Amino acid sequence: MPRKPLDSPRPDRALRAAGAAALAATLVVTGCSTDDSPDAPNPGTSATPTADGESTPAPSTEPVLMPDGPAGEQAVWVLSQLDPEVTVDADEVAERVAPEALAEMSAEELAGALTSVGATGPWTAVAVRGEGSAVAVTITDTTGTFLELQVATDDAGQILTLFFAPGADPSREPAASWEELDELLTGTGVTHALQVSTVDEAGLCTPVHQTGDTATALPLGSIVKIYVLGAVVTAVGDGSLTWDTDLTLTDDVKSLPSGTLQDQPSGSTVTVEQAATAMISISDNTATDLLISTVGREAVLAAMGDMGHHDPTVNAPLLTTRDLFWLGWGAPEIVPSWTDLSAEDRQAALDQVPLGVLDIDPASITGSRWDDGLDWFATAEDLCTAHATLQTMATTDAGEPVRDILSANPGVDLDSAEWPYVGFKGGSAPGDLAGSWYAETADGEKVVLSIQLATDDPLALPGAVDLVNLAQDAFALSTT
Repeated sequence: MPRKPLDSPRPDRALRAAGAAALAATLVVTGCSTDDSPDAPNPGTSATPTADGESTPAPSTEPVLMPDGPAGEQAVWVLSQLDPEVTVDADEVAERVAPEALAEMSAEELAGALTSVGATGPWTAVAVRGEGSAVAVTITDTTGTFLELQVATDDAGQILTLFFAPGADPSREPAASWEELDELLTGTGVTHALQVSTVDEAGLCTPVHQTGDTATALPLGSIVKIYVLGAVVTAVGDGSLTWDTDLTLTDDVKSLPSGTLQDQPSGSTVTVEQAATAMISISDNTATDLLISTVGREAVLAAMGDMGHHDPTVNAPLLTTRDLFWLGWGAPEIVPSWTDLSAEDRQAALDQVPLGVLDIDPASITGSRWDDGLDWFATAEDLCTAHATLQTMATTDAGEPVRDILSANPGVDLDSAEWPYVGFKGGSAPGDLAGSWYAETADGEKVVLSIQLATDDPLALPGAVDLVNLAQDAFALSTT
């Protein structure tokens, strides 16, 4: 599939972080911004926790050399830091990164970001384009995950933009037909659903291709955050909230990564728009829980219904990300099976989630819990109607920021001439991985793609499933 041209630099991006096995977040640091792209609140890094265990060998793709020039030289340095055996030195970061970029993220925070991305390293460069002051490098780690690393430098040769996004195996042949794509999904051996739909002017979804359990409510992970966004738009519309309203961070809403807001001191403030941008673009869990606490759990469930979910009660009472971490892995003995609990017993379990900063060892977040009902659930059709509804909301005064928020992280590398607008939200937890896109073609066709994968064996997902490749194939096939 054609690739979009290398952006140099990317002023419309805020600093983001990338989890190696998930599309929930990406990492960017940039020293410049635009008026129409609100800055996320101290955006930064971390990965959605995944299962421990032996790594899947990376594909046998030949490494490539970096081009001459300042961006190539800095890309070599970045790659050298993406290794679990390397201690990233904040002083060296400060020497290499431009002051404008460090104003967005401190050298210490950036060192932590590189350490997080490097946890599954070392990373190897397998494809490169660009030269001089801007390069884009496809890199792969020990699990077989691919990312695209983009580096842009200023006149002094310092890093002005550092961007990690989901990447695709450059040596892989794309699926030539829907049948071939279906075979790829079936070959994973996991429960799956893929649906491609068109959306008409009335916001109605018409499936053009389906495979797997598209009628089954499968786990969403962080895709649930699009429903939180819908609840925020509703609150703005009824006048109870504005996008400029300041929200105050407390220890009681601090969650675990992904995201960076959890690292900010209690008492810090962010606007509703900043929190919503971080929630979608870097899948910030603390930003999500801050917004849920602001609008209320019931408002999010109501938004699910308004956005076409077939049965919002499957997600009642609504879990926050803190709830999921604590009940799923912090104190799993409290809820052996969320599915088997009555509404009253579920609420009693939620009442046991402690206040204050969560004390959970990330290494303990391993086994799947979605199969016990601990996650958020929707069907492929639910996700299509949710995207369509958000785009309708975006045409109102209350929903004006929605399109920018959803498209800040497109989650896939499509030809921008063919696909000028791409909105995205991904999600993952041990044993489940999902991505959902709303995209518009240059001819005005509106397409929604959702891919959901779930297994009780988390080790069956890393390295075996590449959502980026699947999505690129599906978008290509949808226009043929």
